[in-house]
Amino acid sequence: MELGRASTFDVISTLPRVVIDAILVRLPFKDAVRTSILSSNWRYKWVTIPHIIFDWQCDPTGIPSSNETLKKCVNIVYQVLLRHRGSIHKFKCVNYLPSCSDFDQWILFLSGHGIKELILEFSCGDIYKLPSYFFSCQELYNLRLQHCIFKIPQAFEGFSRLKSLYLCDVVISSDELQCLISKSPLLESLTYLDYGYEHTCPKINIPDLRYLYLGGSFEVICIENTPVEELGMHKVLCCLRNVEVLRMHNQFLKFLAVGDVPEMVPNTFGHLKNLSLDVDFENGKEILAILCLFRSSRRLEELEIRACFTDSVDSDSVDSDSVVPWEAQEQRVCMLKHLRTVTMDHVTGNNSEIEFIRLLLANSPVLKTLTIDTEIYDFVSEVMFLRKLIRFRRASTQAEILFND
Repeated sequence: MELGRASTFDVISTLPRVVIDAILVRLPFKDAVRTSILSSNWRYKWVTIPHIIFDWQCDPTGIPSSNETLKKCVNIVYQVLLRHRGSIHKFKCVNYLPSCSDFDQWILFLSGHGIKELILEFSCGDIYKLPSYFFSCQELYNLRLQHCIFKIPQAFEGFSRLKSLYLCDVVISSDELQCLISKSPLLESLTYLDYGYEHTCPKINIPDLRYLYLGGSFEVICIENTPVEELGMHKVLCCLRNVEVLRMHNQFLKFLAVGDVPEMVPNTFGHLKNLSLDVDFENGKEILAILCLFRSSRRLEELEIRACFTDSVDSDSVDSDSVVPWEAQEQRVCMLKHLRTVTMDHVTGNNSEIEFIRLLLANSPVLKTLTIDTEIYDFVSEVMFLRKLIRFRRASTQAEILFND
């Protein structure tokens, strides 16, 4: 090749088709479709990529704010599905608000094209009722739904390959949720968030569960068909012994702290690495429960705590100052050998929170960051709180305290 003369050789077009598909699938879907204008050779390259993702970014205006724009977006989806060739492994549609009949047609199409990952998230508008043929998507291994109505047909045989299930504000009964879980034998990850509909009672009975996230105002949480407060802490932890990530918000720790709280439950949370909980630091039983979790979780690496306050009177709750001997607890909590990051939100600076932070700093030899978000609105109280923190002994020489007002 002569010096100074640019090469016009098209290297990308000569790549193997599998490599081109790997490139296209990593582009935003809108950009992948736009490659059709590069040349006649590229006109239909995109029609075989297995991932189809639609969100507001797929529209030139950014947000489908008008009926005309919405019709245009719906038409784009139809055109893409009609021109697509081969299997569709992933279909994601976020924040679109077409009619239910449109979605019914799309799901019918996907059910016959080997769909493996289905993500439907609607933040506003009418709630969408899943059609019966949705339950024939037997290749599904990742299902994520938000603002949908879930009615399981009697002929449903289950999702034999489903590994990850995410349900947020989905209208589903306790029996149907239990049916869905029990008929998904490979399920490893379960997220169930209910903030505005039926407050369905979650019933957890998944031996191989690795990730569990429950959030919402539940009246009761059941494990192996028995309410958590009736099982006792020892039985609950044994049932969740394979969990690696546990995120339980709102009432879970309250349920767990009913009755006698053991100092520790041996041979239970040997796999737990990430823990996220709401804690009422005015309730001594909840503090004892989370300390028991610490002693039972020898591999814990990441901890998220959201301080909360329950103003309802509970006969089983005990004032924290009267039930938690903090100096004795510090001698017992020596199991946080792998804890690296801690985040605490909604901290008000009360005595129990301060003692809890002191205990964490003194018993976490590899801790790197402790991030604290406060709700202290008095300047003097805030300064006093900070002075106490910086005087605490730190087991880790690398521990850094990050303070967010």
